[in-house]
Amino acid sequence: MWGSLLGALLLGVAAWASTPVVLRHASSRTSRTSRTGTASSAPPTTSPWVRRRAHVPLAAVAGAGVMALPAGPVLTATLAVAALGLALLVTVDLAVHRLPDRLVAALAVVVLAGLLAATLLGEGTWSDLGRAAGAGVAVGAGFLVLCLLTPSGLGLGDVKLAGVLALPLGWFSWSAVLAGLVLSFVTGGLVALALLLARRADRRTPIAFGPFLGLGAALAVAAAAMAPA
Repeated sequence: MWGSLLGALLLGVAAWASTPVVLRHASSRTSRTSRTGTASSAPPTTSPWVRRRAHVPLAAVAGAGVMALPAGPVLTATLAVAALGLALLVTVDLAVHRLPDRLVAALAVVVLAGLLAATLLGEGTWSDLGRAAGAGVAVGAGFLVLCLLTPSGLGLGDVKLAGVLALPLGWFSWSAVLAGLVLSFVTGGLVALALLLARRADRRTPIAFGPFLGLGAALAVAAAAMAPA
């Protein structure tokens, strides 16, 4: 219990301190560039997701969950930092429907370095690391095909994020990878259906998929980590 509270506090504070990062990537200007090519001087406006600091409670909940997992210290630290990065990405995606390459790349570096360190320190095996890398490549390639087939449904940001999130899932098992993907599409589909039924959206309304990728991965990691050996 105390570990979860500490994790929630630490990641919540870290997320609050990272607010400038979210603002930088999620702010948009109220007017477009003029016909002469001169950029508008209108002040930037931000989404309610950003104004309400959605990344802070997201990171706090993730921190509590990570600290409750029965994992080694290196893997726990890796998942915690990854959860923080994911909270920032989810908030930006909700705000502007974009997953910035720099944030996704930073998340990838954190996860790969953490899994490598966990392997070297005996918290996992080289087979676990190889499976994680294979999962990242396989899921990234699969999502790229989906993106090319349905460009209006998935973006390249979703492709990159899916590949990165497949790394920790693959570390646990291929079953965790499959579970994460299924949960992502199921939760995304249910929310889209609910919005359609409530007439809050139509078939042309863009819906950010990054949050559902993150949710599916988080649930799958939790289930895999808590499963009996």
